[in-house]
Amino acid sequence: MAALEDQYIVFGAETECSMGLRKSKLVLPSDHGIFIRGKAQLHAKDCVEVQNVIPFGGCRSASNPDTAMKMASRGISLAAPSINSVFCMPVPALGCAGTCMPKITSVEWEDAHEYTDIDDEKALLGRCTLTCAYGGIIKITDAGQD
Repeated sequence: MAALEDQYIVFGAETECSMGLRKSKLVLPSDHGIFIRGKAQLHAKDCVEVQNVIPFGGCRSASNPDTAMKMASRGISLAAPSINSVFCMPVPALGCAGTCMPKITSVEWEDAHEYTDIDDEKALLGRCTLTCAYGGIIKITDAGQD
């Protein structure tokens, strides 16, 4: 089987966010008419929050207003030397993880397949990434084909 970065991505593929607390899945409200092993294939523009990219349980980024509010309610200063202003590693342990609601900064997944079209859009591959406005990098960890 091809390396993940070269595999086409289908409904149910596994994803993770560098600021999220758990892995998640990619979904489609309706298919594009192209299937791999009976699963709908995704394209580069299938990157809409909640509609395609399911939240990651919680958010560790202090840039997320909900995380910042929880940190402040526990007396954790974003300016403290032990706390990075973008990423707070102890957030989950301290009960400060905010609600994850991805806020995608681009209109499509980066590095999609240039030569394979699905509904006139580039095919989504395992190498593709998205960026969340709160500092998280969303990547695909399993193509979902099995």
